[in-house]
Amino acid sequence: MQGLANSRQIRFRERLRQRVRRELRPAAAVPGNPELVYDLRQGGSAAGGFYAEAAHFSGRLLAEIESRAAQALTEYSLFVQDVLKEAQRSRGECGVELLTLGMTLSRYAGAAENSPAWVVKTCRALFRLRRRAPVKPLVDFTRAALTRAFLLPKIGVPAGEDAHSLRRLPRLIEWLEATGEFEQEVARIRNWRGLLETLPQVEAESWIAVAIGLFTWFEHEAAAALGGYTKGVSRFIEEEYARRGCREDQFFCSRPAVEYHLGMVTAEIMNGGLQAGFERKAKKVVLVPACMRGAKANVCRARVAGTDITCTSCDPECAVNRITQKMKALGVKVYIVPHATGFSRWLTRWQREPDTGVTAVACLLNILPGGYEMRARNIASQCVLLDYPGCAKHWREQAIPTAVNEQRLVQIVTAQARAGA
Repeated sequence: MQGLANSRQIRFRERLRQRVRRELRPAAAVPGNPELVYDLRQGGSAAGGFYAEAAHFSGRLLAEIESRAAQALTEYSLFVQDVLKEAQRSRGECGVELLTLGMTLSRYAGAAENSPAWVVKTCRALFRLRRRAPVKPLVDFTRAALTRAFLLPKIGVPAGEDAHSLRRLPRLIEWLEATGEFEQEVARIRNWRGLLETLPQVEAESWIAVAIGLFTWFEHEAAAALGGYTKGVSRFIEEEYARRGCREDQFFCSRPAVEYHLGMVTAEIMNGGLQAGFERKAKKVVLVPACMRGAKANVCRARVAGTDITCTSCDPECAVNRITQKMKALGVKVYIVPHATGFSRWLTRWQREPDTGVTAVACLLNILPGGYEMRARNIASQCVLLDYPGCAKHWREQAIPTAVNEQRLVQIVTAQARAGA
């Protein structure tokens, strides 16, 4: 039995090494004026100005939420603790969850109402099935075809007059599950639904209206405050995305700028809400995506030990190497995560080490679900945004090495002041 267990471990390590070699692909140098989906540097060499603006706008957003929904946040916070028995949230985190409810209702309630029920049911079943590796390619192709034919065309279709009411939430949740892109968001919408169903119908409907109104305010104000950083989103959807065929990531890549803006404020607000718990942890680690490696990625000699992937300093110009050396001087270890789809597996390690605080570097569209998942796993965490996306899997025909504001990363890890980085 011991020999069989060792054999399985060897096969697992070899499969992981093959995956790392496959996903840690070579990346071209960043051109002088790249056409990027989003860019936090806004033409500069660092994203320091962005963080000051994001902090300022997040403050405005929290004030707006408090002015419209203070009572709702108070009752939701108590419901989460007393009924759901989940960890206490900051009011800012509760506000983000309410805004997420408003976003999904505003953007996807009509699609949920108008998509064929059999397609929604089939796609939900296929999403569960795709986790079985042997059938994943076939399942992904089938899901992609159904999504392209039946789900995506329904986005933007107006909902019925009562489509935002409480009794429509179950159908919205099923539709979101069918897309495979809102697993963590759905968990929070279920929480809000649980609370709303305990209220008189009139009160529940009024809170739903508040959530939708908040998202309407956010969509307009965030475009004015943060839209300069997402100028490439429309171009990407109209040009690069439009040329693509039936792909499993088509829903993920077709998100509008407002969902990028939601990721921006989520990072700021959730960092604030989780900061105290993170600071109390004696040990700190940093997770960086593989897309940050430099031009010599094809000969990357990253060390693989189980699920741990660490830099061996094989390329002096590589950003991962540079960050690893900076963090080493602070007593912090850096680990490479091959791709966002493997994020959950890597988090299991840190869920088992409650004395560790985790800082994750991630793309904008992965910040909200990633932050929610770390919160759900009771991992003391912080997050830092990639300055721009560059992987060939989603965003470009040829990958470019991505980057992060390294000063901001050091400030987050060492729990220094946030704004004005």
